[in-house]
Amino acid sequence: MKTEKFPKHVKLIAWVQNPKENWDAEDPASCGARGCFSESASSQIHKEEILRKDYEKRKEKIFQETSGRNHGAVLDQSFFIFSIDNLTRASTLLLCAPEYASHLQQSLRRATAERGFYLPNELKGTDAEKIMQEQFQLYATMQEAKIPSEDARFILPLYTKTTIQSAWNARELMHLDSIVDRFPILNETRDTIKQMVLSAKRVAPQLMEKRENNYEVLSWFPSSQLFANKNQSLEDYLERGGHSLVVSLIDSSKIKMNPKNIEKAVMEKDEVELANLKHYHFTFLVPMSIVTFHQATRQRTWNQSIESLPHAIRSGFYITPESIKETPFEEKYKQITEKSLEFIKTQRGNPELFGVLPHNLIIHDLIHINGWNAVYSIGKRTCTKAQWEIRGIAQQMAHCIKRESPELGKYAVPQGITFGRCPEKEPCGVCSKPNSKNPHDSEQK
Repeated sequence: MKTEKFPKHVKLIAWVQNPKENWDAEDPASCGARGCFSESASSQIHKEEILRKDYEKRKEKIFQETSGRNHGAVLDQSFFIFSIDNLTRASTLLLCAPEYASHLQQSLRRATAERGFYLPNELKGTDAEKIMQEQFQLYATMQEAKIPSEDARFILPLYTKTTIQSAWNARELMHLDSIVDRFPILNETRDTIKQMVLSAKRVAPQLMEKRENNYEVLSWFPSSQLFANKNQSLEDYLERGGHSLVVSLIDSSKIKMNPKNIEKAVMEKDEVELANLKHYHFTFLVPMSIVTFHQATRQRTWNQSIESLPHAIRSGFYITPESIKETPFEEKYKQITEKSLEFIKTQRGNPELFGVLPHNLIIHDLIHINGWNAVYSIGKRTCTKAQWEIRGIAQQMAHCIKRESPELGKYAVPQGITFGRCPEKEPCGVCSKPNSKNPHDSEQK
């Protein structure tokens, strides 16, 4: 497999600017910040500032006194959009972790054997290369045998190449940059992030200057860290007996809402009452494959904390899709999975080997869901069109929510059932049947 045919390409394709009125990438942040100390609007400030000979010095000064003193809202005013080709799925797992970034990514089911996988120089000619070749060969063979792509992909390694369009404000881009220095991430991921940050610095050098206070960890909304050496609190819980392979509700709380007001929130889409639903709280411990974690982390509305990869590797649990079980491919699927896990265990201390992991590895995700999520995201994920693993997880969550809060749980069903219509291009037909009703209504009586 000639992976060099598909080199990685990181391109900054857009940023906030207005050339017609001479707004560059830094001006929204600098003039917006200056507006905090003035009676003038930022647009008027900008007209005056760009005529000053010392504008660049003044811009540096305002950044020192605002974002440089940890006023992160200034950094939120400048945005950067990247188009990245042939980065690894391992990299996109990390890119999707910070909750205030946004992404459009190639589906893993679109991965092809031709594009292949990334191979670090140090792993060329080693068992790691052989294992990934076997993973891709089995993937291609299963596809030829009509195993669904969404199931065949479970065997693919984290070094599988992909594409993504990724949007960041300056504060979250600094958050991403800081992760490079604080966690043992893969070199390919490190290189991707550094290229992104350097691209942003070229168009906004003063804004993106690394100052002590604008790299304050507490100023960033904490994100899950799959590549950490450990998640001590979560892994202590798992070791005490919480290492279940089923979805577990471990905590819940709620405000007292009249069921009629909940109905108004959901059925009339009353935003005032919808905001109140955010004060219902459900914390789940969810075992899931890396395939499904990637979907869950892109949700961005679920607060998550994740079991570290080293701990998950030691546990060694993985998922075999039903379409692969009891087929000629099942034994090979298990053999390659266990071979990759054993190889990584014997090569401790080298994070570069994480890229060899297949996507079927089970990790435990600590997920907080609020009442709005229970209606919206659970409603989408319980749809028959949702991928089977995330659908099964959502159904288990919905069951727990119904048990804890029946007045809210009656809406934790496919959205087509709640609203009487399906937004999918090709509806399954369940929601449009004349006698279709909430299957859990009887539980409320």
